[in-house]
Amino acid sequence: QQKINDDENNQCVIIKENDVLYKTYPYASSNSQKTGFYCDQRQNRFNVAKLCNEKRVLDLCCYNGGFALNAMIHGNASFCTGVDSSPIAIQAAIENAQLNGIVSADGDGNNIDDEKMKFVQDDIANFMKSANDEGEEYDVIVLDPPKLAPSVSGLLRASRKYNALNRDAIKLINKQEGGLLLTCTCSGAMTQKDGGQFFLQTVKEAALSAGRHITLLQSSGAASCHTQCPASFPAGAYLTASLFFVSPSE
Repeated sequence: QQKINDDENNQCVIIKENDVLYKTYPYASSNSQKTGFYCDQRQNRFNVAKLCNEKRVLDLCCYNGGFALNAMIHGNASFCTGVDSSPIAIQAAIENAQLNGIVSADGDGNNIDDEKMKFVQDDIANFMKSANDEGEEYDVIVLDPPKLAPSVSGLLRASRKYNALNRDAIKLINKQEGGLLLTCTCSGAMTQKDGGQFFLQTVKEAALSAGRHITLLQSSGAASCHTQCPASFPAGAYLTASLFFVSPSE
């Protein structure tokens, strides 16, 4: 479902996915990424949400809050934190949380009710470093960074970045009980390298660096609306979303 706002300045389109409402701005280039919404993660958002009951959830590179909103609405999470470096994305996430009745906001759209959810504008590496230094822990973490390997030539550099981000995310998982990490790559070069094993190995090496044991529970791709034809369009297989259980710290 969608509703077009008549405000020509905002050109806002309200959409519904998994019964969650989002404000998107597909016609305003200054306010949007791609077409204004990442529908390729639709099923992954819904599936992870069902694992978030009474859990503390961290949504890294949250964009407009998709994973966090699903975790709260469909998963009954105890608290959700979303982090993104873009001020526009964070503002959109706050507005979406308000649109769905999760948080209240002041006249400027700033989040003023953080009992259930908060959104933080920060570089995720900086945020995780601070969170680790302060002893913060989460039960479920979603790590969905932008494309880090635009081509095969950038794989080595990208793998180092994925390693560092996943290492720091794994360190934040509940040390006493363990928890879940959904880690994603939208880089086709990374997804297709060694049949997907290269990315999984990168995450496993990150876990070793973090001193934690991980178990792969599921690995999926884009939602079914993103059809794939490996023979004629291999680039269609670009998204990997791998769900790991992170064991308690020994």
